[in-house]
Amino acid sequence: MDEIKNPSYLINKDYESINLVTFDEWIEDSEKLSKLGVGIILKPQDDIYSIQEQLELIELIALDFSNFDDGRGYTQAYLLSKRWKYVGEIIAINAHLDQLQFMIRSGITSYQLLESYKGSIDEDYSHGFSLCYQAAANNNGLHLQY
Repeated sequence: MDEIKNPSYLINKDYESINLVTFDEWIEDSEKLSKLGVGIILKPQDDIYSIQEQLELIELIALDFSNFDDGRGYTQAYLLSKRWKYVGEIIAINAHLDQLQFMIRSGITSYQLLESYKGSIDEDYSHGFSLCYQAAANNNGLHLQY
């Protein structure tokens, strides 16, 4: 698969280009980087708890979903959006088409698919369910069934 891996920037919801730094770069020099309005790329193994107190300084967070069967990105999205009330954008990068519904429900605000999905109709996957049986960080458009 042709993967996006770590982009150097992302376009936010206001169509502005936001420069990205790695988690390690942020930890090393967060004071300087926070003044530049950058976003952070988080890999599943990155310790999200170490940036919890700095979330208001981070423009956007890109969660890397390149490993299809690693679910830690969903936990990171949930912690950011639901538990810590992060108000910035949470973008899934290297997203897999058939996981979009779950990404959105966990708190992802937008996504960038793997290059191999170019030309696919992602709406079929991002809006595939109309009914859910459990609460989630984002049940947008879904009706709860108990």
